[in-house]
Amino acid sequence: MARTAYLDTSIFVEMGTKGSKHKTRIRELLHELSEDKVRLYTSILTVQELAVATYRLGSPTRDTYGDISSIARVYTLTKEVALTAAKREAELKDLTDKQRAKRSSRKPETEDEKLDRICENRRRKWDCFHIATAQHIGCGELYTTDVDLQKRPKQLGLRSLKALTPDAPVKTIKGPMFENVEPPKDLT
Repeated sequence: MARTAYLDTSIFVEMGTKGSKHKTRIRELLHELSEDKVRLYTSILTVQELAVATYRLGSPTRDTYGDISSIARVYTLTKEVALTAAKREAELKDLTDKQRAKRSSRKPETEDEKLDRICENRRRKWDCFHIATAQHIGCGELYTTDVDLQKRPKQLGLRSLKALTPDAPVKTIKGPMFENVEPPKDLT
């Protein structure tokens, strides 16, 4: 079975951002993954997140789905993905509650801290859907430029999924064992 990897929305955002510091490395990464015949996936949520920009007033219309699907297979939401995302979000909320319980009750939360918490809650939900989709597909790697998402698998104790930056080297198996190997005659 082919190796699979997941591309978070942030990878596509960086690809389309002028002056992105990750753009060149992402192109190189996609080339390396293609050379290694890695199947790339993303979620239908990526299509939604990127399509918002095309619906803004004065923006040119684009086939966001077509653009994304030319790079990665787009996986839709399923019951299993939704339930796994809910489980992951509950786990993260429990971790956050534990951390908040350690906070001094004498010092109330500031308005900025409340706003940060609300924004974090929204980002966490999207992160959980991306993680659940990658898990459901069986991806071992999730590529992202989102610093918070890079921490999520470790926070959740997920050993089978690594969140990597585009700068991470692509793992390949090379060496004398794999050079000049003839396929079995019954396969040719």
